[in-house]
Amino acid sequence: MTVHIDEIPYFGEHTQITLACESCGWRRTDFIPAESKGSIGNRISIGPETLNARVIRGSNGTIRIPELGLEVEPGTASSGYISNLEGVLTRFRDTIQMLDRSFDESTDPPEEKERIDFLLNSLESSLSGEETSFTLVILDPMGHSGILHPETEEWSLSDNEIEQLAVGPEIPIMEVDSD
Repeated sequence: MTVHIDEIPYFGEHTQITLACESCGWRRTDFIPAESKGSIGNRISIGPETLNARVIRGSNGTIRIPELGLEVEPGTASSGYISNLEGVLTRFRDTIQMLDRSFDESTDPPEEKERIDFLLNSLESSLSGEETSFTLVILDPMGHSGILHPETEEWSLSDNEIEQLAVGPEIPIMEVDSD
């Protein structure tokens, strides 16, 4: 386990915790703020003036681009990261490009290819700085995620919103075999 405490400009003090197993390669990183904001949601319009907005995604954060029907929920191996809005869009694009490369015209429905092409074109437009009507939303029941930009809307998540979110990773309990 490594622990690194750092001041993230405008976000405040954060502790980065990385757990790793040298034997199997398992790894998990998370960012924990010194001051908890409680369960929070963040929303920002995607446009040329917001591509450089700093994004912190805690391991329990769900990221959505609702207008495109895109969502990344935290899984059991989810890790936190620090990026910017452009980097988050690039992650979405790279994943959809993998789907595009694995598309098989002989077995996959043509509507799937149309959807892939639409998503890639939409994300490329956003990444090239074109004005869009898309928003990036991060919902984090632990309050470890955020978007740093003056245009960011932040709110406390309702109990209903929290109930609908994926839980994310749980820290495993590792026991040393005494044999």
